[in-house]
Amino acid sequence: GWLTDIRDWCISRQLWWGHRIPVWYVGNSEEEYIVARNEEEARTKAIEAGHPEDVTLQQEDDVLDTWFSSGLWPFATVGWPQDENANDPASDL
Repeated sequence: GWLTDIRDWCISRQLWWGHRIPVWYVGNSEEEYIVARNEEEARTKAIEAGHPEDVTLQQEDDVLDTWFSSGLWPFATVGWPQDENANDPASDL
């Protein structure tokens, strides 16, 4: 049998497409980060936290897992997060 050689399996996948994680790292460190909807909001939060206006922000390269992204599909197809006032597509059914 197939149950005789069981090993742990990492179910997290490193995808190169999808909804990017909304995290921006401050400066060259991965220790300090800001969660924001976009870079403009991240910069505003960084300045409010005492960083200079020209602080370097680097968005997280990883994307949300496919299972999570599939739940965002109905929103993304109607313009979210750019248009947060969009109608729910399910209401048209």
